[in-house]
Amino acid sequence: MAAITAGMVAQLRERTGLGMMECKRALSETDGDLEAAVELLRKKGVKDKGDRVAGEGLVMAYISDGGTDGALVELNSETDFVARNDDFKALARLLAEKSAVGKGSTPDDVLGDPGLKGFFDETVRTIGEKIVFGRLTRFSAAPGNTLVSYVHNPGGPSTDGGKIGVLIELSGTDVAELGREVAMHISFSKPRFLTAADVDAVTVAKEKAILTEQTQADPKMAGKPAQVIEGAVQGRLNKFLGEIVLLNQPYIRDDKKTVGQLVKETAGASIVRFACFQVGENVKKAEG
Repeated sequence: MAAITAGMVAQLRERTGLGMMECKRALSETDGDLEAAVELLRKKGVKDKGDRVAGEGLVMAYISDGGTDGALVELNSETDFVARNDDFKALARLLAEKSAVGKGSTPDDVLGDPGLKGFFDETVRTIGEKIVFGRLTRFSAAPGNTLVSYVHNPGGPSTDGGKIGVLIELSGTDVAELGREVAMHISFSKPRFLTAADVDAVTVAKEKAILTEQTQADPKMAGKPAQVIEGAVQGRLNKFLGEIVLLNQPYIRDDKKTVGQLVKETAGASIVRFACFQVGENVKKAEG
């Protein structure tokens, strides 16, 4: 008989949501064949969660009482109905807290805590749907800096999570209100980079190549000198950078100024970094 490893049991638990002993027995009965074990359990009425896509869920934010540690997490479910479940929200809140105050940088690290993993598994079994701890980001603020979070939840409190969440670290004094304004802006405009200098060379080169082809194919540019075309390309590239760079974006409450100009209105303030999660954006959807 094949040896039943902890990894095999974990895979079957992921597929079925059953407890460790049930999964171990099923694997023993099928001589360690995972698919056969799934089939055996399906005959007993257990659903196979392996092929289902967990593309719904919640983004939850948490900042420690001292304000020095914060986290943004995404907990995924198959349906939006489950994302509104109180047990699901409680699990998301706990994962956000443990991610903020712990040392782990990945979902697997955080779920390495046996007690937390047990609570996670029990919640999955109670809800009866595939649930995935999708991702997390953790900020530890430098001394004197401020962490601000924002979760977009029009129908309820931010502690219930939402479909979009933002975490920001700012330097300066009395920057909490500025941080909230910028966080709300980020949730709407979804920038990819903080400054133009943060945009990697590959992204710039790829976009410039596309814009060059578009500009050269533009009938209005026919017969124009190379330097004119290059100027037009640069203008379009600047517009692109204005769309993806936070500090270059027009501020949503007043598009006559950029976010960078807004930040300068608060003396000594600057944005150190930010993260923005939207539910499902990293989930591979099923084909067909």
